[in-house]
Amino acid sequence: MARPVRLTAQALAVAVVVGLLALLIWRVAHQDTATVSKALDQGDHPTAPAFDLARLDGRGRIDLAALRGKKPLVLDFWASWCTPCIQESRRLEAAMRKYGDRVAFIGVDTKDFSADARSWQRQHGITYPSVHDGGGKVLAKWGGLPIPRIFFVARSGKVVGELIVEEDLPRYLRRIAES
Repeated sequence: MARPVRLTAQALAVAVVVGLLALLIWRVAHQDTATVSKALDQGDHPTAPAFDLARLDGRGRIDLAALRGKKPLVLDFWASWCTPCIQESRRLEAAMRKYGDRVAFIGVDTKDFSADARSWQRQHGITYPSVHDGGGKVLAKWGGLPIPRIFFVARSGKVVGELIVEEDLPRYLRRIAES
């Protein structure tokens, strides 16, 4: 009696593994691979994908679409567990002091716990507003991991660039501040 039970359990385990593998293959084949980052790589300047997310500080929400036409903006995708995010967020904080009257700076805490993110902001002196994208759905539309990912959006709502090298920050800031 023990042998048939063991064979049944093994067959069931194999069936579960095969089912999960099939689900993974289907998901990879059907995922939306059109991201802002890929569009920029191809020379396109897509309209920034809209989001409406809760602010980390609890003071309401930020609706990206509602900001279109008001000010150009810098989007900083970060997380409290991301070591390189510290330096980039500090650079953006300094840039905000210079360009803050002409450019809006918004952080997007992603794949993170909001309590950890709030503590991280205080610890590193980051004062520009951030929203919480806990599951990473917004990040996925912009290009996914790795982070930090920093994008520059013109007043029109078109994404003009992504920070790839250190020199991109002043170059794109000047460009969008004039738009």
